[in-house]
Amino acid sequence: MLRTVLLVAAFATGWFCPSLALLKPLMPWCLGYMLTVVFMRTEFSRASFSPRQALVIAVNIAMAVAVWGGMLLCGVPERFAQAAFFTAITPTASAAPVIVSLLGGSIGFASFGFVLSALAVSAALPLLVPVVLHQSAWGMMPLILMRVGWVVFLPMLLGGLLRRLLGERAARIGKRLTGSTLYTWIALVAIIAASASDFLRTHAAEYPVGDVLWVLLIDFVLCVVCFAVGALLGYPGYIRECSQLLGQKNTSYTTYLAFASGNPFAALGPAFYVFFHNTWNGLQLIFHKEQDDVPKKTEAHR
Repeated sequence: MLRTVLLVAAFATGWFCPSLALLKPLMPWCLGYMLTVVFMRTEFSRASFSPRQALVIAVNIAMAVAVWGGMLLCGVPERFAQAAFFTAITPTASAAPVIVSLLGGSIGFASFGFVLSALAVSAALPLLVPVVLHQSAWGMMPLILMRVGWVVFLPMLLGGLLRRLLGERAARIGKRLTGSTLYTWIALVAIIAASASDFLRTHAAEYPVGDVLWVLLIDFVLCVVCFAVGALLGYPGYIRECSQLLGQKNTSYTTYLAFASGNPFAALGPAFYVFFHNTWNGLQLIFHKEQDDVPKKTEAHR
């Protein structure tokens, strides 16, 4: 019940207090903290890699190209196809391994898949963006890779260093801190919602309401498809993990890329997607909590 209240409160607070977008500089630090906790519990090995991770990443990139091309072939205005492309191509979110850990899934699988996704999509974008936006993306790649490195590789190195220095204590400390990552994620949801609200209010005059509603509908459909396809790709052993790898997306990454490319309308896609994937993850956490409570109640009756 507490998770439900906090999630709804985070969305509402962020949406009705767009001034919280001023806290956006805290986002990399929050993500870095959450990932450091995850990596403290994660020991990468050969077993961390699975062909399913590569399959999910390949599907992620192929889906983006297929959605963009399919919409153009169906006569959909190019601006909507571009917004859909930037949403679908977005790599796995930094918080995905955190959500997987809270859902009781394989942290190693999700963490390794998350790193592979960031690298693969970053390598593919300089080739795809010139085709989609008719302009080069190579000039933006160093800055984007630096941002990804700060959020991804620094926590990985720090988590690995702590495991080496503290041994099994690092894993135990990481496990104790897992609960705090949930509240950090909820705080991030509030900041993300505020950022989306602020973005929409700032650019409201630039986009007709009808266009915004169409982008929201596209994002909703993409969110359902990505989480569902990810679950199918992960069946039977990695349903939660693959669903997160494909469905939860690092929207700040492609929102920034679209803006830097001079196409703010395309940025609407990933900017609005945050509402849908965070809502679904919130519902999953609520349902997972309720599931956890059932055995406890049964044992109590015994």
